Amino acid sequence: MQQRTVLVLVSALFALIAGACGSSLDALRGSPSPTPTDFTGLVRQMATHEITVDNVVSGDAGCSDHALVPMAISFTASGAGESAPVAMRVYRFKNGESYDRLRASVDACAAAWIRDPSTLTMIDASPFVLVFEGVSEGPFIDALRTTLHEAAGD
Repeated sequence: MQQRTVLVLVSALFALIAGACGSSLDALRGSPSPTPTDFTGLVRQMATHEITVDNVVSGDAGCSDHALVPMAISFTASGAGESAPVAMRVYRFKNGESYDRLRASVDACAAAWIRDPSTLTMIDASPFVLVFEGVSEGPFIDALRTTLHEAAGD
């Protein structure tokens, strides 16, 4: 009986020490930073804001800039007050450095496929840039802006 009590106490002490070590190490390292999600995660985030995504095409930059092809996805989205599907593209860069280096290319690329520049909307949340046209400010754009920042880990 006494041996069992000692075993229980030693086990409890070990668990307490192990838990304290983890907490101490976490305090030294700090809180983990949120990381940006992939396109599937972005679509899931959109769904939480009542936005539906269809007609997904990977690698469709909308222009001839081959540097943007790997990070471009075209799709349509509707919901959150917008009943008609809206054509859009999202460009997801590998990291902040590639975002900074190639961000201006997205502007030039958008000029190739946007029909009405006066209705152009670009939402930036590094490493994402979301581009579309023809939608007035309101719940749909608010939901997209929130979604993009959530997906970016902001």
